[in-house]
This record gives sequence, structure tokens and C-alpha cells, in this order.
Amino acid sequence: MRILGCLAAVAVSGLLGVGTANAAYPDRPIHYILHVSPGGATDVLARKLGQGLKKVLGVPIVVENRPGGRGAAEMAVLTQAHPDGYTIGSATSTHLAEFHQTLKQYNLKSISWIADLVDEPYLFAVNATSPIHTMAGLVKAIKAAPGKLVIAGFVRGSGANIAWEMFMKAAGLPSNDVNWVPYNSVGSGVTAVVGGHGVATVAYVGLVKDEVTAGKLRVIGILAKKRATEFPNVPTLTEQGLKAPDSWVQWRAIIGPKGIPQAIQQKLANAVHTVLQDPDLQKYIRDDSLVESFRGPAAATTFAEKQDKLTKKWLTQLGFVK
Repeated sequence: MRILGCLAAVAVSGLLGVGTANAAYPDRPIHYILHVSPGGATDVLARKLGQGLKKVLGVPIVVENRPGGRGAAEMAVLTQAHPDGYTIGSATSTHLAEFHQTLKQYNLKSISWIADLVDEPYLFAVNATSPIHTMAGLVKAIKAAPGKLVIAGFVRGSGANIAWEMFMKAAGLPSNDVNWVPYNSVGSGVTAVVGGHGVATVAYVGLVKDEVTAGKLRVIGILAKKRATEFPNVPTLTEQGLKAPDSWVQWRAIIGPKGIPQAIQQKLANAVHTVLQDPDLQKYIRDDSLVESFRGPAAATTFAEKQDKLTKKWLTQLGFVK
């Protein structure tokens, strides 16, 4: 009986210790690992979110860029980190695509899905000096020089790349009719087109808005159900006669190592939700035509599962996976 009593005391002590640890969380800096280079849309949102989380949680949020390997560098850090909530990461639709392609050692259950942040429509842009003004003009240019036009984009199989392939299929064009050149971030692809190193790119409002205002880029189409507020004169692909899936959007989420205690995940998610309501961040979300899509751990996990099925369906349909 004494042994059982001691064991019970130890168990209770252990549970109290866990509870105390969770209650004290966080008490040191949190490292926020990104899979992209600095300056891109994911990077900008993460840094703004990090600033808000610092105020809410009371500890520094250290944003670390780990581009490379189509998310492999980030995933290596996340999956090897201790699941204590002090290492978190970014996730986008690209992660799910790569789980079925180059990062097959990972899957949905390799990580903790902590919170969803925003959704973001894809758009198609060309250099402002380009003779291409519409999606029909882009189709005509591709047909005139099959396999020769350089499209500066994110990695193959990424959300942006799939958006491009959806356009190509809707236009009745085979994938190899263009030369898709992959960059380490969507922002880098935009920079390439501004510099004349690509005919077109697939990006987001936040990444091209300043370049459009400066007369360096021209947006020719939006893959969305309605036009972007910032570009009211740019028709959607559907309006231009291209039946590409207008529900395909980029989404951004916060993930972490597998096994983070639910109490810590929820505390992080609650903090994220609070930050997303900040007036300055709300203005940023509106200005960049983002759509707030907060979901806590359970809902984020369910959403990821549904998106994973949709992603696999399109990757299979496009011939990226079997």
C-alpha cells in the first residue's frame, strides 16, 4: 500500500508539473520558422503576426527564414524540435502539395495544426511593358511560342504552380507549352518578372500592389469568385471565359512539432485570434485582399485534412503524382 501511495503521489506530482508548465507557458522566446525567403507574402504576415504575439504572450517571437528543399529545411527543424510550443512554423497549401511529392517522409500527422490565419486569392501578372493585357493575350503569346515563354513562379507542385496549371488546363494548353522556372518564394518570382526575367508570374495582391502602383507590373487576371478590391478593373478568370476552379486559394496557417500539449496549442491559438483582431493587422488584411480564416487546433486539423484530399486530387489530375 505504501508503494501504491508513493506511485500515486508521484503521478499527481507529475500531473501538477505538467499543468504548472502549461500555465507558465511561455516564459522564453518562441521561434517562428518560415519555409520562405524574407520579403514574401508569408514572411510579411508572419512578422506582423509575430509583433502582435509578442505583445499578447509577453515574450519575443524570433522569426527565422529557412527556405530551401521545397519546405524540407523548415520541416527538418520543426519535426526535430521538442513539442513544447517554443518552436512553431508556417504552413501554406504548398506544404500539402509537397507532402505528396518531394517531402513524402512527412504527412498531415507529422505536425500539430495550431491555427489557420488567412486565405488569399491568386492573381496573374506581367511586366508593365508587356504587350499582354488579358488572359486571352497570355494564351495567344503561349501558343505563338510553345515551350519558350519563361514563367517565373514558386516551386513546381506548389499552390501557385497548381493555380497556373489550372489556368493552362482551362485554356486547353499542355504544361510543357511554357518554361516554368521555380524560385524560392513567390516574391522572388515577382521580382524576376519586374526585372524582365520572366513573361508572367502567379502571385498575390500584397506582393504586386506596390509594383503595379509604381508602373512596373500589370495584373491581367484574378483566380477568385470576385474581383480584388485593389484591382477593380481586372476581371476574374471566369469573367474572361476560363473555367478554372475559383475556390482554389492560398491559405496560411501556424503549425508545430507533433505532440504539443493541447493546452499549449490552445493558448497559442487564442493569442493568434486576439492578434488577428488588432485594427492595424485588420487593415493589413483588408489592404492585401486577404480573408481572415481563423480556425483553432481542432478546426484547423479538419480543414487541413479536407485540403489535403483536394490537393492530392489535383496533383493526380495534373500528373504530378500517381
